[in-house]
Amino acid sequence: MYKLIIPMVVVTLTACNSTKNANNFDVCTNNWVDVGYETAISGKSVRHFNNFTEQCGDKLAKDAKAKYLDGFTSGIKEYCTYENGHKRASNSLPNQNTCPFELKEPFEKGYKVAALAQKKQKAMLKKIQDSQKFYENNRSKKTVD
Repeated sequence: MYKLIIPMVVVTLTACNSTKNANNFDVCTNNWVDVGYETAISGKSVRHFNNFTEQCGDKLAKDAKAKYLDGFTSGIKEYCTYENGHKRASNSLPNQNTCPFELKEPFEKGYKVAALAQKKQKAMLKKIQDSQKFYENNRSKKTVD
């Protein structure tokens, strides 16, 4: 039994290692405009590109950063909206402050509106839960008497 397990583990680890190298090459030859766009539209920082720089090293195309920034600029304009700020706060996600100064006002307004609504909703829920506990405690005291 053990004679079968060890070779299977070795084969699995070797396969995983080779997959990582193939993916590393794929990452380094990306369509950088699309990568920049997707990074921005997902709310990540423009500095996310630094991960690719570290991962790819010399394999990174000379124009990768410029293309990435073109895509990021396009995506961040779509991301920094009232609706996306509202959606992010409604899902209780933190404001990552990725929107540049010129675009941050509508995003932050939507975020603040939804965050305030979330806060009020949580306070109301706590009040209901406290009332329910109070009722249950008083009810059980009357049953004991």
